[in-house]
Amino acid sequence: MSASGTQLCPCHSGRKYKRCCGPLHRGRPAKAASAVMRSRFSAYALELCDYIISTTHPSGPHFENDVVRWQLQLQQFTSKTHFEGLEVIDEEEGPIQALVAFRATLSQDGHDASFSERSLFVLHEGRWLYHSGERLPAQEH
Repeated sequence: MSASGTQLCPCHSGRKYKRCCGPLHRGRPAKAASAVMRSRFSAYALELCDYIISTTHPSGPHFENDVVRWQLQLQQFTSKTHFEGLEVIDEEEGPIQALVAFRATLSQDGHDASFSERSLFVLHEGRWLYHSGERLPAQEH
């Protein structure tokens, strides 16, 4: 799957891809952790597995040393998932850590797979990287 620069961004920001997540997917550092979170959602929707890997903190629980295996797992997940919506609920950014709460609307095989999460991002070598996440109960979104 791909997005042209004139299409709306898959992160559901309402902006065009070329002015939203597109530059981050091409290597521009994000200015805020919430931008990385949005760009990761878009990367999942566009099946940009290398971007997901490159924006995952090496000390986080989702980091895999076996990159080939990790890419295969990501491809399997993204190919069977429809990324239908994203809402950023809250953001708390400090100098080296940030928390971003969001609601992702997803479906897999016609079944709702939506969830809410509070994600931890850590500044690593000048870039915000996803470290880990905590699922939020339904009433917190």
